[in-house]
Parts: sequence; structure tokens; C-alpha cells
Amino acid sequence: MPAGAFALHLQALLRARELSYRTLAAQTYYSKSYLHDLACGRKAPSPEVAQRLDDALDAGGGLAALASASDPREQRTTVSDRPGRPDPARLADLLVTETPTAENAVELAHQWLITDPPQRYELDAGRRVGDSTVERVRQRVRQLRRLDDHLGGSETYAMVTAELAETVALLREGSHSEPVGGDLLVVIADLCQLAGFVAEDSGRIAEARRHHLAGMRAAHEGGDAAGAANCLSSLSYLEANAGDRRAAVTLARSAHVGGRDAAEATGRALLLERVAWAHARLGEASLAERALGAVEDIYPDHGPEEAPSWAYWLTRDEVEIMTGRVWTELSRPLRAVPVLERAIARYGDDSPRETSLYTTWLAQALLQAGEAEHAALTAGRALDFARRARSQRAVERVMGLREALALVAGDSRAVIEFLELSADLSVANGGHPGGH
Repeated sequence: MPAGAFALHLQALLRARELSYRTLAAQTYYSKSYLHDLACGRKAPSPEVAQRLDDALDAGGGLAALASASDPREQRTTVSDRPGRPDPARLADLLVTETPTAENAVELAHQWLITDPPQRYELDAGRRVGDSTVERVRQRVRQLRRLDDHLGGSETYAMVTAELAETVALLREGSHSEPVGGDLLVVIADLCQLAGFVAEDSGRIAEARRHHLAGMRAAHEGGDAAGAANCLSSLSYLEANAGDRRAAVTLARSAHVGGRDAAEATGRALLLERVAWAHARLGEASLAERALGAVEDIYPDHGPEEAPSWAYWLTRDEVEIMTGRVWTELSRPLRAVPVLERAIARYGDDSPRETSLYTTWLAQALLQAGEAEHAALTAGRALDFARRARSQRAVERVMGLREALALVAGDSRAVIEFLELSADLSVANGGHPGGH
């Protein structure tokens, strides 16, 4: 259903860029009513229309690819450029066998948007939902998480929420046994947590809260105490950053108590990291340090290989990053700087969002230490990655640095240069300030 995928992606881009139909009409010379029909799926775009919209919204080829998929003159092949066009089931399977990288993530995302998910054709075929279908959906959730490693929330939000809607429909409308229904609830909880994360990353805070709470309920009903704790813990992290910090502590500690006996070591470490962060945001240094010490005690030496899907990313480097962030939040730059420098050195071009975010913390710690010029140079690196990341959070972090550096600019050449380079940065761009 390419037209529907195009409409979904167009809606997501309009929200991410915070553009009205009136503004887009002025930029593209199409009428507001025509653009509205396209965004609602009532009309299908020609490739020419899609390309103009793609350019206006700086969509990186996504809208043009979706229109090409619906045009018989420009049918695509598979994600691997194999001859012939596979049936939808085969293409859906191909999408989860190709490992997302910095080079292929955008292409995979475009293919994902134009391919009907297995949930859809299982329902259309009237088949009884079994373990094999649940496993295929699990694989798709794992793939979405890895796509999000390379694409910001502005890119992945439409994909994740559409996947969530299809899986909920499978649970409600499909024929399945009670155990399979429980397994579907657990998968839905995993999707809800991911949806909450990408919603926050694209600036949709209220939606993020709803997704995390829905995920907690779904995991609880599915008998997954660790998954429910992760959703609650994710909500605590959101509140610590953008809401009630005292409530964040309560949520984080409740999540840890509720999940520590059900989660394996990496999952428990993640729950404790969010406890540490919540205390740090309140300035409670001793409690934050105690939680960080507990993370060090339980984080497995073998790494996250046996971790649940929601904790696969918690590597030793990520543990060090959180330690550095906590010390920065507590204004302990002498502790924070060496930890962050060591860990960030192992990040690079294939993780623009994380590299940008983590580098902003290093810049903040350097500024706390009175190293304004070094902080400005580091902030410039964060800015370069933020321009590629399509992440509202990355943009907001760099803008915060810009405000702090402006206060100490003086005649520092490095600071003045950073202020000039970041002058066009805007949260209104939805995490996409003129780059990637």
C-alpha cells in the first residue's frame, strides 16, 4: 500500500518540521487542499510531485522513493538489488536479514515503509497466529531498534508507530491461543518502549509518556516483569529530562525494585543507570554515586550478548558514558572529562546521534572546568554530528551549549567561530538543522 506509506511519511515530516499546509503550499506551489489529500492518502503523488515535496521538506529521498514504488515506470527491486521483485512476504523477510549500517539505513527505512508487514498479510489471509508469526514480529522489532541506531527519531517515528498499530491489530483481530496472545503482548510492550524513545527523540514528549505507560501495562498483562520495569524506567528517564525530577526518582527506583529479580544482569544494570541519572538530576550526589557503584558491581564481564532486546545497546562504553554524564550533571568535571573522552573516542560516523549527544556532555564538562576554548571546539564536533542525526534531543543539547558559550565568549576565537557556525540551528527543524 505505497500511497498509504507515502501519506504516513509526509505526515511525520510535517510534524517533525512543524510546518503547516499553508507554509508547504507556499514553498511548493501546490494548493493546501491537494497537499492535505496527499497527507491523508486520498490522492497518490506522481514522482514529480513527490520529488518537489522531498526537496521542500529535505526528506533525503524518502518521499521520492515511496512515490517511485507506486509508479509502474520506476518499480524498485529488492533491498539487495536482486533481480525480480519478491512477493510481500519475501521482501518483509529480506528487510530483517540485512544488518543496518550507516550506509544502508536510509534505504532499508524506505523499503520498510513501502512493504506490507507480515502482521497485515497474516490477518488478510485469515491464518491462525502462531509462534512463528510472533518470532517474525520480534525480529522486526530488533531490526527497528538497530535502524534507530543510525537514524534519528524524526526518521523512525512513523515506522515504529505503524509497526505498533499493525501488531496491536494482530492481537485484537487475529485468531490465536492464550499463550500466543501473551507473547504478542510482550512484543507490543517492547514496541511501545521503542515508540516512546523515538517519540521523545523527535520532540513528542506527551506521546512518549503515553507509549511508555501503554508498554508497562502490556508487559504486565503478558507476564513480563522485566519488560514492564523497562517501560517504567524509560518513563523515569523521560521525566528526569523533561518533566518532574522528583517523580523520576520514584519511578526509577520502583522500576528497579519491580524488575531486579526478573531481569538478567545487563537489564538490571540499565535499570540502575536510570536510578543514578534520576538522582543526579536532583543533585543527589551520594545516591547517584551509590547507584553507579551498583552498576559496576553487576554489569556482566561478557557484555550484553545475553541481554533482552531492550538492553542490547548497553555496552561497557555506554556504562562509561552514563558515568561521565552523571558527574557532569553533578558539576564534577575532573571526574567526568577523562571518562567521557575515553568512551567517546570509540564512537564515530556510524552513530551520529549518540556521538553528538555524548560529545555535548564532554563540552559541558570542559566548560565547567573553565576550558571555554576546548569546550567550543568540542561543541563544534557535536554540532557537525547533530546536523546529520535528525534528532531533536541532539539539536536541543547543542543549542544549550550555544547559550552557555555565548555567556563566556569574550574575544575567544574558538567560541566566536562556534557561535557563528551554529547560528542557523533551530529546534523548529525537528532535529534536522540543514544536514543529513
